[in-house]
Amino acid sequence: MKTMTKSDYQELLCGDMGDYYAGRWEYYNVVINMIQRNNPKSVLELGPGQHSLVQGCDIMVKPETDDWGRPINQVGQIYLHDATEKPWPIADKAYDLFIGLQVWEHLSNKQSRAFREVMRIAKAAILSFPYQWDCPKDNANYPEHHQIDEALIADWTLNIKPEEVVKIQRTGEKVSKGPRIIYYWKFE
Repeated sequence: MKTMTKSDYQELLCGDMGDYYAGRWEYYNVVINMIQRNNPKSVLELGPGQHSLVQGCDIMVKPETDDWGRPINQVGQIYLHDATEKPWPIADKAYDLFIGLQVWEHLSNKQSRAFREVMRIAKAAILSFPYQWDCPKDNANYPEHHQIDEALIADWTLNIKPEEVVKIQRTGEKVSKGPRIIYYWKFE
């Protein structure tokens, strides 16, 4: 299984959304190490932006145009599906690993519904979240990121205890470069 490399990441920094990707290697690298340790055969990534973490993985993206783009790297099957709507068009335990980085907070108060689908379709999951950002009025992109903490994440993930939790410190001055928290679960 080939994962994103540091040079792949550096190419993103040189692209038209370089500012968006600046400071993300710190948590990408943690997730990449989790992926490599678990060596999944099949991966589904939700909303990967311009580059998935696993080359050739399947992805799920919103049917409508996404301002954050679509992967420029090779991916497998593309599910055009709103993750807040169930059932997802995926068979039970079809994937060894589900990945959702910095997308869960955007699921319109349907996070627990989506997490049930993750547990149904995957054997394990990695989710990352903005962690305790103070941004209620920053701009239109950030209100859903405001003050996400372990209690809210527990609500969103049905109080299922993760196998591993990693906190990433702030990576820059902008709100979007605030701390992050990464969770890894095994479901079987």
